[in-house]
Amino acid sequence: MTSIGFTCCRTGAGADGDTFGAMKATQSLFSRAAWAAVQKATRVSKRRLLLAFDLDGTLAPIASRPARARVPHATLAWLAKAVQLPDVRVVVVSARPLLDLRRLVPVADVERIAQYGLEGPLAPSAAKRRRFRRAARLIGQRLHQVAAPFRGAFVEQKGLSVAVHHRALSPRRRAALRARLRAVEPEMREHGFETQLGDRVNDFVPVGYDKGRAIRALRARVRPGATIFFGDSAGDEPAFAALAPADVSVCVGSGPTAARYRVRGPRDVARFLSSLVAERMQQPSLRRR
Repeated sequence: MTSIGFTCCRTGAGADGDTFGAMKATQSLFSRAAWAAVQKATRVSKRRLLLAFDLDGTLAPIASRPARARVPHATLAWLAKAVQLPDVRVVVVSARPLLDLRRLVPVADVERIAQYGLEGPLAPSAAKRRRFRRAARLIGQRLHQVAAPFRGAFVEQKGLSVAVHHRALSPRRRAALRARLRAVEPEMREHGFETQLGDRVNDFVPVGYDKGRAIRALRARVRPGATIFFGDSAGDEPAFAALAPADVSVCVGSGPTAARYRVRGPRDVARFLSSLVAERMQQPSLRRR
């Protein structure tokens, strides 16, 4: 089975003292060598193509607050065309709640994996979700106390997980807040939660739930001939790790990353989608009859 993964770690080693994996030089996804590898994977015609995306920073440009994010109309239009391609499954894999994914990606037949797999088709049992909700409420209360002294930071209670956003903080204040958050991680683990790092956000999620787990579960369900995954932050790195050594990986945006290839941002993701649609439609065996 061939798999291609696109991820990036924007918050690697730096002022916050966070380090994520081995970093290496990257090439443009649209270089001749990289695009040849993509074309080879997308020409697998006997089995389904799994096309998966992170949302914020990947499909949607990063916004100052989660409620202000929008997926560009052009990107939505290309997603709508991609889901119509034969043997292509399109999935959004995000830290956001399911209601957000439905609002931001209102495209029929796009599958939505929300809160690292806690909501959507990969969701755990109802009993587990009830337990996670109770723990998330308690964790949210504690995190409000931690974040309160840091003006500009805010806590997002997502039901099954909790996020502390610190985009508005200066680098020095962000580092101080992250140090405080690291200090309370043992308390979070007592509730069965752990930290997932995103682009200037700390997510607190039930232990074992990350995008790597989600991608592995999706591949087991779909059994694709090729998997393509786009992501932009440290929260996407576990999906990276779920792929085989020969897989291709691409960072969406700037910053240190273990990815092999890179695109500049969400506009290039839309460019990729348009090229993919054109590529698949040129294959006679894949055209709709």
